Amino acid sequence: MPNRNKTALILAGGQIVIEQASAENEVTPLEEEKVLACLTEGMRERVFTVDWSSQPLCHYTLRMCSDLVQLAGRQVEEGAAGVVITCGTQALTELAYFADLVWSYPQPLIFTASINYAGTPGSETALHLSQSVRAAESRVSWGQGALVCLQDAIYAAAELSCISNYTRSGYAALSGGPIAEFLEPCGELAACRSLRRGKVLNIDTSPARSVEILDASLGGGDILLNALLEGRASELDGLVLSAFGGGDIPPSWVPLLRKIMRSEIPVVLTSRCLSGRVQPGPDFEGAAKHLLEMGLMSAGVLTPLKARIRLAVGLGAELSGQSLRDYMLDK
Repeated sequence: MPNRNKTALILAGGQIVIEQASAENEVTPLEEEKVLACLTEGMRERVFTVDWSSQPLCHYTLRMCSDLVQLAGRQVEEGAAGVVITCGTQALTELAYFADLVWSYPQPLIFTASINYAGTPGSETALHLSQSVRAAESRVSWGQGALVCLQDAIYAAAELSCISNYTRSGYAALSGGPIAEFLEPCGELAACRSLRRGKVLNIDTSPARSVEILDASLGGGDILLNALLEGRASELDGLVLSAFGGGDIPPSWVPLLRKIMRSEIPVVLTSRCLSGRVQPGPDFEGAAKHLLEMGLMSAGVLTPLKARIRLAVGLGAELSGQSLRDYMLDK
C-alpha cells in the first residue's frame, strides 16, 4: 500500500480549494498540483489527495455526508494515518458534527475551510491546509473524533458553532474553547484539554431522510404545522422544535403536536438560543415541563441544528423509545 501511514487529503470543495477564474465570480477547483504546492516539500511526501466533490456544501444531504465520511473511513482502513477534509463554510459545523457521531476510528479526522477563495487577498488556504495536516499527524488529535482546524486552533466538532459568515474568527466553541492551539501559525500544537465523547454509532449508519426543524417565533408556526398535518406528515421521520428559552412554545402548537405524536413520529425539544439548554420551569400550556410530560424528547444542550442531525443518525441506527431518548442526551 503506497499510501500507508500517510495523511489522506480529501478535496470536497470549499473556498479553501477553489479559486476565482474571472471578475464575473466564476470559480474553478484548484488542481492537485496547486493544492500540494501549499504544503512544504517534506509535508507533501506525507500526504496523498482524494478528489470527491466541488459542489457547494449547501447542496449536500445527510446521505451525502454519510458517503463522504465513509470515504474517509476507507482511507483509514487502507492504511492512512489520518484524514483531512476540505469543505465549504455554509454548513461546516453540521457536516463535522455528523462525522463525529459515527467516527469510531482512533485516527484523526480533521475538517478545514476558509472564508476567502484560494489565491485572493486574505486567503488562508496554505495556512489551514498545513495546520490541518499537522493536526492529523499529531497525537493530540488521536482518539478525539471529528475535529475542525480553523483560527490557529483545533475544535471539537460536537462543540463548534458558527457565529459569523464573513469574518475569519467566525467560529466558537462556546462550551469550552479549543482542544488545542498552535502556539504560532507554524509552531507547536499544544493541547488545551481532552474530550469526553458520547455514544459513537456505526460509520455505515444511513441517516433518516426526513427530519425537519420548526422555529418558534412570536405568534408564528401554526400555518406550517397545519400544512404538515394536512399533507406531508406521513413523510416525516422526526421533528425538532427550536423553542423559546428553556423549551417553551406557543400554546396553539400543543394540539397540533399531539396529532403528530399519535403517528409515533419522534419530536425533540431544543432551545433556539445559541448557547442554551432545555430547562423546564413553571408549568403552563406550551411550557417545556408540559411538553416533556406529553412525551417530547429533550435534546439537553444541543442546538436545533445538531439535534436534527443526532436524531437522524439515531433513527437511522433504528434506535427508538428509551434508547433514542438516552442517545439524544448522551454527549
